[in-house]
Amino acid sequence: MTPLTSDFDRPHTLHDVLTWATDNAEPYAAICELRKIPARLGMIDDDIGLIPADLGHFESHIAPSAYGVVSKSRDLKSARQRGNARARALLKRFHESIVLMPKDGRTEWSKLVDFVQNREGFVDRGALFTTGKSRGLMMLRARFRVPPNALTTVEIERVAADLNSEKRKAFGRALKTLNSLIAEFSDDPEIDGLLPSKPVSLPRPVLGRERILWTDLPEAFRSDAEAVIQRALARPEDRMTEARQRIEAGEDAAVVLRDLDEAAAGRQRAPRNPESAMVGWRGAITWLVLAAERRGHRRDLLESLVALFTSEILESACTDQINRSTVSDRLKDPAKSQTLKSRLTALETLAKHGLKRPDLVAIVELQKRFHQDYIRNAGKSMTDDARQLCDALIRKPSLAGNFVNAPKTIASRAIGWITNGQTEGNPQKELSGLRLYAAAVLFAVQVSRPVRSSNLIGLRYRSTQDEPGHITWVKKKFHAELRFPAGEIKNDREVSVHLYGDEAHILWTWIYELRPRYLKMRDLTDTTYVIPGAANPRLIKSGMHLPPGCIAPSTLSELWRGGTDIIGLDMTPHQCRHAVATLILAVEPGNFSKAAAVLGDTEDTVRRHYGRDNGAEAAKQVRAALKSQHPDIFTKMKRRVA
Repeated sequence: MTPLTSDFDRPHTLHDVLTWATDNAEPYAAICELRKIPARLGMIDDDIGLIPADLGHFESHIAPSAYGVVSKSRDLKSARQRGNARARALLKRFHESIVLMPKDGRTEWSKLVDFVQNREGFVDRGALFTTGKSRGLMMLRARFRVPPNALTTVEIERVAADLNSEKRKAFGRALKTLNSLIAEFSDDPEIDGLLPSKPVSLPRPVLGRERILWTDLPEAFRSDAEAVIQRALARPEDRMTEARQRIEAGEDAAVVLRDLDEAAAGRQRAPRNPESAMVGWRGAITWLVLAAERRGHRRDLLESLVALFTSEILESACTDQINRSTVSDRLKDPAKSQTLKSRLTALETLAKHGLKRPDLVAIVELQKRFHQDYIRNAGKSMTDDARQLCDALIRKPSLAGNFVNAPKTIASRAIGWITNGQTEGNPQKELSGLRLYAAAVLFAVQVSRPVRSSNLIGLRYRSTQDEPGHITWVKKKFHAELRFPAGEIKNDREVSVHLYGDEAHILWTWIYELRPRYLKMRDLTDTTYVIPGAANPRLIKSGMHLPPGCIAPSTLSELWRGGTDIIGLDMTPHQCRHAVATLILAVEPGNFSKAAAVLGDTEDTVRRHYGRDNGAEAAKQVRAALKSQHPDIFTKMKRRVA
């Protein structure tokens, strides 16, 4: 096997892996899986040289990517697992072939592994280490470029930077094992001289993960900030109440009237969802607190919100946010993220309507100007993930079929798991099948007329004392209407979703046959929600009263992911809106009004934000129509141009 010489200055790419694999006659199946990776990521074949070859990037970006774009297997989940295993093994062999450290260095790590491995077993029976303790040291041996006694903080941080969250946890545990050896066995003759002279440091937290809980802030500061938030949340009726109180207190009526007119003129409407607004404002405030701490301010000495509204602290917060997003492999490109815009807008609102300080509003507005390259407006353009999904649907008609038939495909697989689990007496397998059937219900709604994730979570099959249910059976088992009132839809429009045939039957089977079993196996109390859980509804609009017992957003993601694994499409519930718009525009190019009607949105929003229709398909259809009526038209056009 031809090894590669070490070249630490230039990160290796999958093109290097492909060259190495071809030169060393690696298995053909593994090379084929390597060649599929660009397509899985929505890239062209020649872009393989742009994809990093490190295992951390593979696990976080490539392994979970859609497999339906490169395979027509009936079992796409198994096909992806098999393909990932081949590509992963190839990458590991590639890295093992690189000369990462002197041979003696690897030998020293191997001696440590053997030392621990020979002493593993049952601790209560006299073993020094629990079984499997040596595996962490194997991870260190595979990733470090230096022997254990030459380990440095720089080397530790280099390795940690390429790991995803799960691998970082395993990496941290492995370093703790190494530190325990240093503390307890540094004098053992068998490993004398192999260990570092002092315990090694654990990797620093990933940039961008640092958080401050609202309850961690000083009480005086929180009270001041809450008062500002409440003023920013004031509705017209609240301002009228305050005006009456001022008049009763003896203030001049002309002054009160002037303030009331200024408040009314300066704001179009109060937030429709106070809870959501409060969450966003608190997040923006803690963001400023973090920036202030980095500049030497002490959190425990904070007393008022206005003290954070300085140019220095705001500038620091913005640059830190941009830098974190730029260097992190896990955060979105700052030029494509709306995070900076949303945080500055939240602070601008607090300054304008809570603090009522035009000078502070100007400071925030200046930061928007200074960092305008990173101020991205909502809905300005499609996200990269959405564009990749739409392109895949257009180029691969089989994927469109997978999406349209997703409810039936997923439900069939789920019934198989449920039946096998009951036959085998395997409750875990049965529960997995029930969870997968719940995913089929979610897909049944989304392929019929896609709604937002919050509507899927809050979908109710019967009414509560305060709010109506959503489902009306026009014809039992064959036709269901899901009606969402305007107060539960983002743009305050009433939306009806009709489920027919297979989709209606899936919903009926779930509610009246499988859902009771799901409740029993999960030990859940029955609720009004179609997919029950133990969570409370989040960020509901003002005036609504919904009971607990829905699924959490994280649970929705888990259920949905089970369905996408089956159909081989890497998409979110919201991206179904992109998928449906794309299919409508593929069938009827340029019919944005129809796509808008189906999505319950405006035509302008659909043009900017959903689907892909750049005129290419329309041009193809026009050309076909012209040729059918005038076969020689394009020949004549060419002659005239000549």
